[in-house]
Amino acid sequence: MEETIVEFLEKSLYEKIFLYNDLLFCFKKEKDALANMDMDNLWNISKEKDELCSKIESIRQKMFSAAGSEADQQQFAPVMIMDLVPEKNRSKFHELYSTLRKLKNEIDVMRELNMNTVDHSLKFLDEIISIITGQVQQNVIYNGRCRLNQSRSNMILSREV
Repeated sequence: MEETIVEFLEKSLYEKIFLYNDLLFCFKKEKDALANMDMDNLWNISKEKDELCSKIESIRQKMFSAAGSEADQQQFAPVMIMDLVPEKNRSKFHELYSTLRKLKNEIDVMRELNMNTVDHSLKFLDEIISIITGQVQQNVIYNGRCRLNQSRSNMILSREV
């Protein structure tokens, strides 16, 4: 493999590491925004995460093109690049991929934590609404048409979305 391609791949891996670091920071900001119920900030964070993911995907595509592999892009893996990189550069690439893997694992943990927080908050709100509306025993709230299963009663608060 040409030295310039190896340098490009190395530079691209560093860029991905920085972007994944930024993504991890976004998930941490999201956790704080969820705790403070800061909805405006959550929308901004969501846009920022989308932009970072697009940039990561773009770098991934460029790396695939630079590697010149004939394989399907969905099957493109670090192992393929490692096979193409000269032996003298493999330890460096292995370290970079290890760093990326650690960042991805941290992001998965934060993403799961944030999803659980949102789920817990929604369940709590649903319970509060159930208590206020007097429908504590209802197990299924919505049918297939996103409407309450029961006929409407004179409720103080409607649980329809």
